[in-house]
Amino acid sequence: MAMDGPAAAPPLLTLRFAIRRDGTPVLSVTRRDGSVAWQRQKHFFPVHDLGHYAIESVLGLRQAFWGMMADGWDFTDFGTPWPRGPMPNEPEALLAEVTAGWLDHFAHTVRDDAAGAAELNAHLAGYCAQQGRPAPRVVTADELARIRAMREELARRWQALAPGEAMELEFPESGAVS
Repeated sequence: MAMDGPAAAPPLLTLRFAIRRDGTPVLSVTRRDGSVAWQRQKHFFPVHDLGHYAIESVLGLRQAFWGMMADGWDFTDFGTPWPRGPMPNEPEALLAEVTAGWLDHFAHTVRDDAAGAAELNAHLAGYCAQQGRPAPRVVTADELARIRAMREELARRWQALAPGEAMELEFPESGAVS
């Protein structure tokens, strides 16, 4: 029996962004082991979380928000009093979170990717300096362009959903997504 090639590794997570019939956004994640975490969301969070997906996919981050969720963290583990303890890879997690926040606030005001990358990297460095941490790696203009394009496409898909509908994404085990 011939094989077509190696079987693809199952995703770390399957993310399901849904809109309940009453209009409430709900996000659920199914881990590789079959366990599930879910959260009712405020209307701001789906696009923010889709931004995390774009950032972590394009940059190949596997120990930021979605990677920690895949490792068994729950939505309530993020924030004070940090019941799970410190993040396993704080530089990677901070890179993802600060970039997601920057996109939430500035994605539509700074459209040039070279200028946007410079501004984002300065923002990241400033945030980390305030926290007494070293700056994370630099995000290139090309990476920012791919992050923006993916985030915008995913946001369009999300905003096109009607109550009762959902969209699913797979968060792969490794590697950056083009």
